[in-house]
Amino acid sequence: PHSSIAFMLFMTMNYQTRTRAQSVRRGRALLAAALFVFAAGAASLYTISKNPSLEASSTSTELSTHEGASRRNDDDRRSLSIALAHGGCQVTYARESEVPIDPTWQASFPGSGARMTFNLIQALTGIHTNDDYNSHERGYERVVAVKTHYPVKNARHHFADLDQLFTRAIVILRNPLNAVPSYFNLQYEQLHHLPNHSTRGPNRDWLLYRDDPHDGLAAQLPNYENFVSYWMEKYPDRQQLLMISYEDLTDDFAGPIVAARIANFLGEVEGVNPIAAESVPCVWETVVNYKNVAEKVDVAAVEAAMSAAAEAEADEAGVEEVDSVRRRKKKKVNKRRALKGKTFADPSSLRTGPKKRPYTKQNLADMLAVFQRLVDRYNNDKDFVRIMGLYIEMVTNTVSAED
Repeated sequence: PHSSIAFMLFMTMNYQTRTRAQSVRRGRALLAAALFVFAAGAASLYTISKNPSLEASSTSTELSTHEGASRRNDDDRRSLSIALAHGGCQVTYARESEVPIDPTWQASFPGSGARMTFNLIQALTGIHTNDDYNSHERGYERVVAVKTHYPVKNARHHFADLDQLFTRAIVILRNPLNAVPSYFNLQYEQLHHLPNHSTRGPNRDWLLYRDDPHDGLAAQLPNYENFVSYWMEKYPDRQQLLMISYEDLTDDFAGPIVAARIANFLGEVEGVNPIAAESVPCVWETVVNYKNVAEKVDVAAVEAAMSAAAEAEADEAGVEEVDSVRRRKKKKVNKRRALKGKTFADPSSLRTGPKKRPYTKQNLADMLAVFQRLVDRYNNDKDFVRIMGLYIEMVTNTVSAED
């Protein structure tokens, strides 16, 4: 187990090339990574078959008895997202499961990266997800996870009926310090008929929202507390509940390990065969860390590759007007070579506008009170307490607008 843990940590650290200026955050992320690996029992990280007997195998003779099952797993994974030999990454489109599977709730408070996690789960499993509105009209029998914001939102008032199909959940927590403003942005977009995940509302509108007694912090903080309590108590057996934080999932160091936990958790469901462990960091980089990856893209190299591909096609076809071919090729050319093999998934958010939102001292005090009540209520869950401790630290270090 220790060698597997070391391998996963080494793989993640080796894959990441960026550095953080904040050494305290790095240390916290590495500590979180260690907690994740031990808590999830992810020493194997699905690098061996889900057949329990294989876990005890130690010789080539014993392993050969599982050769057929292993080959089937390899065949299944050929169509999934993969890390390429030269260091690139190919994220393939998800599909409907070929067999009925038991879906998993993907629960989050609004503004906590639900769409990002939605995309990540599809990339990790190759299977479609859905939401509790059935927005994609995929039903619930052949999808791997279903997004919900319950009890904050009760989609079409049928959560209770739908919940009978579920026996497990992935819950994504995010500090309300950032989750509530993100939720405000979504409401601002809808109010002004803007595309989702395109715009951050101006601070003058944020202040009106923040102080609104019906929709602002006075309403959202109790909603947040109720959301957390509902899911913590719904699955007291932690084998059926994977609780992660948005902050860990988006962290350069802990993020790939959290993604591996998600894949491992979903892989426990019959009919779900996640991607290979060595591909997880690359897929995380492409789906979750896409903004930092995009900053590294050499646009000139991409255009050069497009032109070369178009001209090659024109020469082969004997077409004299290369420009017309180039225009068509821009839509079809495989950019993966110019982008070091990266195939970018649907961006989770491309919002522009102010990131920092002003809070009063009372706002911050109210958040701290929520965290403390939750810690007191669920102090037997060490990882939950760790996450709440991080949130307490973040809010404590936030300077109020009054200072």
